[in-house]
Amino acid sequence: MYEAIGHRHAAATAHPLATSAAARVLRKGGSAVDAAIAANAVLAVTQPDACGPGGDLFALVYTAASGEIHAYAAAGPAGAKADREALRRRFDRIPPRSPMAVTVPGAVRGWEMLHRRHGSLPWRELFQPAADIAEQGHPVTRKVARSLEAAEAFAGDALRACLLPSGPPKPGSLLRNPDLAATLRAIGAEGADWFYRGPFAQALETALAAGGGFVTAQDMAAFEAEEVTPLRALYRGRTVSVTPPPSQGVSLLLGLRILEGYSPSGVGFQNPRWLHLTVEAKRRAFLLRDRLLADPGSAPRDWQLLLGDGQITAARQDIDEAVSRRPSQALLPGDTTFLCTVDGEGNACALVQSLYMGVGSGIMVPGFGVNLQNRGCYFSLDAAHPNALAPGKRTAHTLMTSIVTDEGGLRAALGTMGGDGQPQTLLQILSRLYDYGEDVDEAIAAPRWLDGGEPEPLLQLEEGLAALAPSLAAKGHQVQVLGPQLQAMGHAQAIVRRSDGLLRAAADPRGDGIGWAE
Repeated sequence: MYEAIGHRHAAATAHPLATSAAARVLRKGGSAVDAAIAANAVLAVTQPDACGPGGDLFALVYTAASGEIHAYAAAGPAGAKADREALRRRFDRIPPRSPMAVTVPGAVRGWEMLHRRHGSLPWRELFQPAADIAEQGHPVTRKVARSLEAAEAFAGDALRACLLPSGPPKPGSLLRNPDLAATLRAIGAEGADWFYRGPFAQALETALAAGGGFVTAQDMAAFEAEEVTPLRALYRGRTVSVTPPPSQGVSLLLGLRILEGYSPSGVGFQNPRWLHLTVEAKRRAFLLRDRLLADPGSAPRDWQLLLGDGQITAARQDIDEAVSRRPSQALLPGDTTFLCTVDGEGNACALVQSLYMGVGSGIMVPGFGVNLQNRGCYFSLDAAHPNALAPGKRTAHTLMTSIVTDEGGLRAALGTMGGDGQPQTLLQILSRLYDYGEDVDEAIAAPRWLDGGEPEPLLQLEEGLAALAPSLAAKGHQVQVLGPQLQAMGHAQAIVRRSDGLLRAAADPRGDGIGWAE
């Protein structure tokens, strides 16, 4: 059972213990943001491959009283010592499992800003459940076991000693992280400054310096999260809001705007024309993303203008007949976590948090139990590209989240893990919800496709779409049929408010999550 229905509040996360933590906070009268922070802290413990204080965070918050949506970006920059030319002389791209791929972790400042703006329960209380779980241990899921087994090939000494002391843990075995428990308690007791301006920051610098990393304690002390303006676009009469650049949320809006020019056909996605159109909408959106997406602080751009009719009309040209041959960049994986919450006042939080690739850089800060992200490997080493590495610059970001509203208020909060697959998964779910009227659990569990790669894009289909493969191949797509409900297709979570006011919370059967509502 991956869906729950209620009328007061709801939560959907990628792990049952995180959903349980969110539920306890909401039952206690906490806000949607309180519940999201508590759940994210638990996920840092139970999904050490996917998220944690050493990663970045983006969030959207819907305020029921005003109908406003607030966006928050807690994406850390490259260190002040970052040297693109030196790296370019040695590498074609930044090595993903190296100190050079580590950027300033943004999540803890993100939690702090969210709580200051929208929290109601005491800060310290939000970290106690996660700290207890880290200290006492939790059963390892199959997903985490697979990720930690893969990490054995690149894990540094501290990570190996903490998470792989006797080799990769078996599914169902108990995993403890007392160092992370102490870190979470210190964050709860002393606030985010303990993390960014205290002993952790100096220990992070020391851990990275020997391997040529760029982030220093001074970089940590200088970092702040920020409130930003969400991007918006209409789709079938509803407003879809996303986190703005450097988040890739704009690629979802571009895809939706392109797709809205066509009427859905057939029964659900079981027709080749509609699947072709959604794939082509994604490809044309990604061509813009890959060419233009970067830190708006160094490459300012009016993305809302790019969502206008002129650009979209050009992107639709020949879409029904043509198959785009030009590839997007290689389809890069991402081991992220997404969660959403709705509180008793009708406020909602959609939060996505990540170490980027599974277990991030493979580097853990000794004595603190914190894995460091490898988000910096997404930078380009091409000086002419808007996303070129530079000191103090944030990379283009796969993390994104979304909220759907209409004249009646909140309609949905949704997101997924999956790196470059995130906007692809959400494009399919939103089309199923609003083109074909599917319930949220159906839309999330339904078979999906994933597209991308070089030198020519490959369209991968879960086996539930296998019957469409011959028609798509005849159209000109390079098609590969895979098995059912694959992790590579993303683990989506969502809360949908129905027209009768009831909340439906659903988690993806491809992952370990669960929805809760009452």
